[in-house]
Amino acid sequence: MKLAALSFAFLSATALLHAQAPAGDGKARIIVDIKRVEVKEQPTPQFTAGNVNDKRWRPKNWIEVDVEFDIKLPPEAGGRDGTFPAMQMNIYLALQHMTKDNKREVLQGTLDLINIPADGNCHALAYVSPATMKNIFQKNTVTASSDVQGWGVEVMIDGERRAQSASIGKDPWWEKQENFAIMSGLVLSKSKTPFAPLWGDYDVQVQPK
Repeated sequence: MKLAALSFAFLSATALLHAQAPAGDGKARIIVDIKRVEVKEQPTPQFTAGNVNDKRWRPKNWIEVDVEFDIKLPPEAGGRDGTFPAMQMNIYLALQHMTKDNKREVLQGTLDLINIPADGNCHALAYVSPATMKNIFQKNTVTASSDVQGWGVEVMIDGERRAQSASIGKDPWWEKQENFAIMSGLVLSKSKTPFAPLWGDYDVQVQPK
């Protein structure tokens, strides 16, 4: 699959996939619905504090991934009033950058989401640092539209994929190892970034590591 032809439109497009395992126990009847994925720049937040000498610095651009999703629980798990204890979300960002052996570089990160409410839309936030992007592209200014060529998101419950969504196609392109160089751990949870204290409970909790 060729990702180089992807445009910025794919980054903001709605990507929807329902995932439901065969009926059986409670967990088998959980439905995860990935509604929308937005990839954009987010400048480093500036905070002020008293009793310190301020520093001169210029905010840089982080890459932000905002995944909107919801989860449906069976009645015995609380239904719409219920809360699901834990699931994993894997995020993949294909970059406009190739390795020396002509593989597209892909940044990957895993969010261990906890206490996921079933009463409405949820959000998961993840970030790529300016330092990571500069190390790859050797430039100070990065943009999602030109430097990120595609994305993929999958939701795992007890090691089983329950939902997936991608900026193009229906298949999990990130599994084609012969085409991509996966760099794990470089897509960070909000708690590991300067954005940690922002936006209250807009996004779902992430289990600290």
